[in-house]
Amino acid sequence: MKTADISGRTCHILINGTDLPTIYWGEMKGSSETAEKVIALCRDVKCNYIIFEAEDWNTDFSPWEFTLNRKTSFSGGGRNTLSWLENECIVSAEKEYGLTGKRIICGYSLAGLFSLWAFYESSKFSGVISSSGSLWFGGWTDYAESRSAPVDSTVYLSLGRREEKARDKTMGAVGDCTRRQYDIICGDKNVSRHILEWNEGGHFNEPENRIAKGIKWTVAQLNTQRGYTF
Repeated sequence: MKTADISGRTCHILINGTDLPTIYWGEMKGSSETAEKVIALCRDVKCNYIIFEAEDWNTDFSPWEFTLNRKTSFSGGGRNTLSWLENECIVSAEKEYGLTGKRIICGYSLAGLFSLWAFYESSKFSGVISSSGSLWFGGWTDYAESRSAPVDSTVYLSLGRREEKARDKTMGAVGDCTRRQYDIICGDKNVSRHILEWNEGGHFNEPENRIAKGIKWTVAQLNTQRGYTF
């Protein structure tokens, strides 16, 4: 796996084939160990990886401003992250490595929320992996109900069974918010392939395994369309 700077952001890059799907995966700063664990779990998966790091998690992956409580707030820097993805990261990666395959946006927790938001906002992605996404985020359900996915797209959602047991009332709504999100996806005629997978445990249980499960399922859907087998 190669580490590179793309317009000021650190990225970890692994290219396995120019025509394969590429995972654009948002992670926290210093995430190379997490990336290596996930890639090892997905060693038989035919895809490429562009893993980009956030300098400030709550800023870079929040789609708009939101105050959770006295200690935690989000400043809505996701728009800047998406602009960088569309205009810098994707352009640079596809030029540098000759990538022609479909693009998948991926993330865990707040980055999972960002991934789903970027999927709705942009025309660049054919699929999204939102693993344990922070869909409790204020205003999210109203936003999702007003949007449509890209045509012929693939959506992977997951959540831990204990995540809705969170002490914080807002965060504890994540179960109902995720179920509602899946209902929206099921009713969206533009989504051709979709799944909501429930995992054991709370939010911090085996995140690498949850991300890997999302990658395996999503890439399998896209590669089956192209005639690839595992």
